[in-house]
Amino acid sequence: MNRYDPRNWQQVLIFALAPAIVGVLTLAAWLLGRSQVGPGYVHAGLALAATFFGGWQRFLAGFRDVARAKITVNVFVTLAIFVTIAVGEFVPAAVIIFIMAVVGALESYTLDRTRRSIRNLLDLTPPMANVRNGDAEVAVPVAELKSGDVVIVRPGERIPVDGVVAEGAATVNQAPITGESMPVEKFKGHEVFAGTLNETGRLEIRTTKIGADTTLAKIVHLVEEAQESKAPIQGIADRFTVWFLPTVLVLAVIGYLISGNVKVAVAVLLVACPCAFAIATPSAVAAGIANMARRAVLIKGGIFFEIAGKIDSLVVDKTGTLTLGRPKVMEVVGSDGVPENEVLRLAAVAEKYSEHPLARAVSALSRERALEVPDPDEFKIEAGMGVEAILGGQRVLVGRDVFLRDRGVTISPRMEQTLAAQAELGRTAIIVARDHHVVGLLAIADEVRPETIDAIGALKALGVGRITMLTGDNPRVAQAVASQIGMDEFRAELMPQDKQSVVKELKNDGKIVAMVGDGINDAPALALADVGIVMGAAGTDVAIEAADVTLMDDDLSRLVEFVQMSRKVLRRIKLNIFFSIIYNVVGLTLAMLGHLTPVVAVIFQEAGCITVVLSSTLLLWAEVPGPKFRPGSASASGHRAEVAA
Repeated sequence: MNRYDPRNWQQVLIFALAPAIVGVLTLAAWLLGRSQVGPGYVHAGLALAATFFGGWQRFLAGFRDVARAKITVNVFVTLAIFVTIAVGEFVPAAVIIFIMAVVGALESYTLDRTRRSIRNLLDLTPPMANVRNGDAEVAVPVAELKSGDVVIVRPGERIPVDGVVAEGAATVNQAPITGESMPVEKFKGHEVFAGTLNETGRLEIRTTKIGADTTLAKIVHLVEEAQESKAPIQGIADRFTVWFLPTVLVLAVIGYLISGNVKVAVAVLLVACPCAFAIATPSAVAAGIANMARRAVLIKGGIFFEIAGKIDSLVVDKTGTLTLGRPKVMEVVGSDGVPENEVLRLAAVAEKYSEHPLARAVSALSRERALEVPDPDEFKIEAGMGVEAILGGQRVLVGRDVFLRDRGVTISPRMEQTLAAQAELGRTAIIVARDHHVVGLLAIADEVRPETIDAIGALKALGVGRITMLTGDNPRVAQAVASQIGMDEFRAELMPQDKQSVVKELKNDGKIVAMVGDGINDAPALALADVGIVMGAAGTDVAIEAADVTLMDDDLSRLVEFVQMSRKVLRRIKLNIFFSIIYNVVGLTLAMLGHLTPVVAVIFQEAGCITVVLSSTLLLWAEVPGPKFRPGSASASGHRAEVAA
């Protein structure tokens, strides 16, 4: 059962009850006035109650904008409503507020339902830590740890502090912090980070940083700082109102002077009240957001449609974004006539009881090929180097070239060339030997997502601009990936603050920057970018919170659809504004000639609102084609492209 959350009830009150109350009060005021039931001050009071209950926030904003010498839609609406009330037209004032309350509630709810707080951000850091106290271990709250404490971390546990390995060896998955696609071997003297996962081995870590000083906590701070620095873009309606309001005021005065009737001036103000203008943008945005939501793309605000249509620089994280973030055996190479399946079988036997990610990749391929993999008679793992096993009296070695040489295995010049060729491709190669003779090798790499190459090509075709890959991996791996998928450039060996610096550098050069990522290490850059886009299914909570757009199904082709939809939304906003102008011109002309009463003026401007809403509603069913897969491409053929881990 879901917990009661008072904030949800507040949202219900704001987004549902407020427009309903305004509507009921307005309808009651109109019916009483129409049927002339009760004294006039009753229906007038109901209309005023509806007006001020539904419009007080807009009125307050209007007064604040006036104090700041800004002319906005809120200023226009406030002026029109107060003038209307001043001449006794209470129901028309309430009707306008009701229309705006409904539209405003719809927009606010649509945007706020995708907003998430940064709660649970530090859940990666365990609350308790096992600290060595002499020969004993004591469970201590992480908040009470001090620099110099020795923390013990076992396989499967998250590291609670930043520190240096004092004893032990293990494989640590630090992708959330550094973005490295492959787990890293940690030995005595190596640095480790809070929030990373110890996959294998036991570590004793001497604490160097705790709490707010850890790398993870600093990432949180960077995210919050970047979110605060993102300035809003002024709305199109507000820019239009700057010159439109003075023009309407002049026309209202002229109408009054010509006719001598104050209701003509009021009709001018009401028919020109920019309700249609005010909803031209949010209604199109709401429809665009709903359309993309059906495509598993969540957008946190209409502003990002406007920005996405102007992107001229795109930076993309590699691991987990362009790639799947998991190792896979890409190639099995036999030596001296040894069949590939025999090389794979021997490797699978040796790695059968290993929990190392590379071992899991080997086991996965052996299962895929339906190989029989018996249990080894003996096996021994040397962390970070390789595995030694005994099978039927034969000694099987699987690991790095250094590991095999240390055990007396000779590696031929031809095998050296094969190792060099795999390294050029950015792959991790492990050698397989039997009784001191090399039988082959396995090349392991990360996989590019099946849609990546076509999505990048489609984005370039849309004129998105220069596309840069960012990664915590080494330059050799980065080069291999960038070449494979057609990146314009890449930056390698980056920490979270380095990725944010790349975004900052591009923005300082006047670029409109979009960032695509998935991990905690991407969060600062996502928050600082003009548009932050996160892979939602694989992305961490903090990355999703920091981002502005979430691709829930981890499909990069959705990014292409988002860019296309953003352009459709912008075109529809311009069309809506065109409709608004037509209604305003016709309505102003009729009002100036004295053909519109205040009530008819409200009905006329409401017709403009309806036209805009219907125009925007068409976006709900708008089609946005994804990338066109090229014949023979990785996507089209159904085979996944391979690149470095």
